[in-house]
Amino acid sequence: MTNRYSRRQQMNGYHISQLAKRYVEHDMIQAHTELPAFPNARVELMFAFLNRSKPIAEHSELFALVTSLVQVGLDTHDTIELAAVQHNDRNLRSRQLKVLAGDYFSSRFYNLLAQQGQIDTVRALSQSVCDINRLKMTMVDKMKHWTMTAEEYLRASVTLKKSLFQSFNAQMNQEDISTWEELLDSLTELEVLEREQERADHFERFEGSWSYWHVWQQGTDEERRKLKQKLVDEMLWNALMSKYEVREQLAYQVRVSRDKLHTLAVTLPLDESTRQRLDTFLALPRL
Repeated sequence: MTNRYSRRQQMNGYHISQLAKRYVEHDMIQAHTELPAFPNARVELMFAFLNRSKPIAEHSELFALVTSLVQVGLDTHDTIELAAVQHNDRNLRSRQLKVLAGDYFSSRFYNLLAQQGQIDTVRALSQSVCDINRLKMTMVDKMKHWTMTAEEYLRASVTLKKSLFQSFNAQMNQEDISTWEELLDSLTELEVLEREQERADHFERFEGSWSYWHVWQQGTDEERRKLKQKLVDEMLWNALMSKYEVREQLAYQVRVSRDKLHTLAVTLPLDESTRQRLDTFLALPRL
């Protein structure tokens, strides 16, 4: 099975993903399962801002690398949970490898940081993981009680995906924090929306998605009953997606989010070096 971390990212010149290849590219994993997408843009953005802070600039590469490994570990475990809910990914070896891979990626950050004596960083990342797991539990509870809305799902998903990268805020230049936070939030929102846009094309990925909660909000009592009782087949799914213009809604939100990100990136106060680095993965328009 093809791994997502190799040729395309090498062509794009992503720096941190190249460092991570030695950890995420494993023959057994590549042969029997597929990993979630590497958080290229978020980690490169974080690296750019860490590199601007003189006290930690020499460790910025290490911090970006370990953060990316923890995120891949979290995302890998999420794919196992999603497969269990949706009854796909029935290949036992694949699921076992995902469990082991997620644990391996998450554990590597301890080793890499301990080797450099960065115990405080271990503590900060571990606290972020705890906070992320608490938010996941809150999301699951809202879903179980059918109180989730599409907007709440979107904002919670953005928070889940960006929280780990905020672990180093206290060590960044304080004058950069506002700019960093705005860019990170906007970038993560776009990534989440693009993922939801992709999910909207696959019936087997409907349950628990933004599309699902949008239909839940807009649907009739009878449609909600069928959602609750898991009576939605592919034919009804197609009808609901069309009736409530789900794909059109997502496409509009993606356009708005992308425009917002590009506007922020070209108007916020950034030095030329940082702006050039952002150009690599944002394809920014020039002023």
